Amino acid sequence: MEFFTAFYIEYAVRGMDVKSYILLPSYEACQVMIRDNEDMSEYMFADGDVNMWCIKTAKLSQSIRPMLRPLTQSEGHQGKDDDLPICEGQCKRS
Repeated sequence: MEFFTAFYIEYAVRGMDVKSYILLPSYEACQVMIRDNEDMSEYMFADGDVNMWCIKTAKLSQSIRPMLRPLTQSEGHQGKDDDLPICEGQCKRS
């Protein structure tokens, strides 16, 4: 199972601290984001280094979807009398 990961960014611009985060679908995606943004301080006009972390969350990612269990023939009509054939006398079974 995959969980959302927060890509956390912390830096300073003109002496003011800036902290923000971006939610990503997995921890691996966050690691790629850090590698791709190693030179972030240059284009963020930061006073110094830009600190980046990956913080795992407890929320499941949307990339994992539960798969429904297929119904067996005996479960197919369970509790659904409206779907059963109406027969007078004896019904033929296939």
